[in-house]
Amino acid sequence: MPDRTGPGSRHATEARRRSRIAAVALGATLAGTALVGCTATGPGAVTAGSPAALAASGLTDEQRAATQALVGDFVDAFNDGDARALAATFAEDAEFVNIYGTRMSGREGIERGHAAAFASRLDGSELVFDLAHVVDVDGALVVQAEWSLQHSPDAVDDALLVPEGSGVLTFSATCRPDDSCLFASGANVRVETPPS
Repeated sequence: MPDRTGPGSRHATEARRRSRIAAVALGATLAGTALVGCTATGPGAVTAGSPAALAASGLTDEQRAATQALVGDFVDAFNDGDARALAATFAEDAEFVNIYGTRMSGREGIERGHAAAFASRLDGSELVFDLAHVVDVDGALVVQAEWSLQHSPDAVDDALLVPEGSGVLTFSATCRPDDSCLFASGANVRVETPPS
């Protein structure tokens, strides 16, 4: 298995750089797209970035920054193959369902499931979040992040890996009074062409 976390690892350094660039772009999106309601259009929808959207959303600047940091920490942990750091972005009793429908219960289950994946089907994979939307639903934050997955050139065996592609991760997050946030749940779906 390639060393993705060592100081000499070109892949780890490049992945962290790209994930931080994506996190900065995501932060700009989060800062301007805290939306009220379940859709971005239709009755009662507020245009992203308008003063009404920011005021009506109920998100403070600190909550937006904490959500941005949480998403950035998730991406960094994924790209470093660090299951413990990835699980630390979740609450102790969180639930996560991966693209295959496998349920991981609790922070320990999320760590165990991702440790196994990083050692096999996600080895050498790089995750990039391209766009995210945050919706405040009665104090719970719903984060939907569009992602793409690529394999590094030094991946062990392409036939055994999760196929490259894209999808949407949906998280619910809770923020404490100190404005630190954790994911309470997550579910991942792959973008596929629907049957005709």
